[in-house]
Amino acid sequence: MNKLNAAISAVLKAIAVLGLCGMSLLTVVDAGGRYLLNHPIIGSVELIELMMVAVIFSSIPLMTRARGHIVVDSFSHFFPKGVRRLQDRIAALISLLVSGVLAWITLHKAQTTAGYGDITAMLGIPLAPFVYFMAILLALDAIYHAVNLVTGAKHSQEVAIYD
Repeated sequence: MNKLNAAISAVLKAIAVLGLCGMSLLTVVDAGGRYLLNHPIIGSVELIELMMVAVIFSSIPLMTRARGHIVVDSFSHFFPKGVRRLQDRIAALISLLVSGVLAWITLHKAQTTAGYGDITAMLGIPLAPFVYFMAILLALDAIYHAVNLVTGAKHSQEVAIYD
């Protein structure tokens, strides 16, 4: 199971890194072509939007598995440990439900997008694979929330901002 988790994490990290590097490179080349040569890259906005989908949705399950999401806990340090554990479990359950519902809705949207044959305006790139990608990663996020709920995993880093 650890090998599967490591493989999934490695793939998601690679997608995020390649997407970020691709967006940066494309932006620099597009801006250079636009301002120096008066010739921008056609469809660069569409490509950046699609890469942004890859970066954002690959990062969501990565942060959930690492328990790296931002947590605001203004008063929880006043509660006993048992109450804090219960609060973490309730938050994990709510997050599981939200991610599951979002995955379901996004899957339905992917099916609709595929049915209509939606494509990007400039380059004609089919949108359905990207929406399916979003749905799969939201479902993976829901699975990771379920694991966190069952195992009671702690946050990766807790930074106290009160004193």
